[in-house]
Amino acid sequence: MSARTLQRRLADAGITFHQLVEETRRELACHYLKQSAVELNETAFLLGFEDANSFFSRLSIVEGTSPGEWRTRQRAALVEAWH
Repeated sequence: MSARTLQRRLADAGITFHQLVEETRRELACHYLKQSAVELNETAFLLGFEDANSFFSRLSIVEGTSPGEWRTRQRAALVEAWH
């Protein structure tokens, strides 16, 4: 598919390529952060960030918390859901 066709189809769907990339990155970040075996530095690399600090900053802006705190909250919510 050509770049123009993709752009047109995304416009028809009411989304930009940048929005799609950001949404996908956020979903993948949540997925990787839920995997305790995946190091935070590796998560940053897998998401295409230049370095871990860029990832930490972006997550702090988007989610309002650090990656470590995000993981802690998710684990607590999971434990709470099972009780």
